Amino acid sequence: MQQLILDLLPDQTPALQHFLPGENVELLSALENWLNQPVAAYPGNLFVIWGPTGSGKSFLSQCLISGGFSALPLSDRLLTPPAQGWVLEDAQKLDANGQQDLFRHLVRLAHAGERLLVTMDLPPDAQPDLREDVRTRLGAGHIYRLAPLDEAAQRLLLAQRAEHRGWALTPDVLDYLYQRAPRDLSSLSTLIRRLDELSLEHKRRITLPLLRTALAESTVTAD
Repeated sequence: MQQLILDLLPDQTPALQHFLPGENVELLSALENWLNQPVAAYPGNLFVIWGPTGSGKSFLSQCLISGGFSALPLSDRLLTPPAQGWVLEDAQKLDANGQQDLFRHLVRLAHAGERLLVTMDLPPDAQPDLREDVRTRLGAGHIYRLAPLDEAAQRLLLAQRAEHRGWALTPDVLDYLYQRAPRDLSSLSTLIRRLDELSLEHKRRITLPLLRTALAESTVTAD
């Protein structure tokens, strides 16, 4: 296998133009329309994205935060209006207090000219651990499933990101990754971060032996 030198540069700022839609063309179009139109009255100002871990929900959230959205501070009762809107990730993980805070903010959203984007792993009506009143209010907004990219689309996306950072991911290097790590973008991103750390620790550029080291010690290594 060819041994490539991988010059890892800082990641590009998350932006929707860097999002590879795959099967999510309708979601991306609806999200862009939601962002570009004047703030609608509730429930039009609520956008819910659901999908499995590694499908790209966090990346979309970071795109909005880069564009002026703020993470919703659940415990705050008096909020300073954000530049663009609020983001709440992984709503299904909220405990009882967090759900009460979210319900209060959802009630407030009905009277505030603000946007709120919420991400979760399943659609609101399939959330067994959320209160009924929270599920009902979340279910009133725009709801879209985020489908994970298939392997071909993932490889294209990783190659594009590598090119942006100054190095090339050839098919044999991608094969090496896909043979040894879970095939989702979240796990691959974790691996890339560890490679960055190792390159700093060893004070050298990243080679395939260093990649093998990261895979051997990584908690995302496949069985």
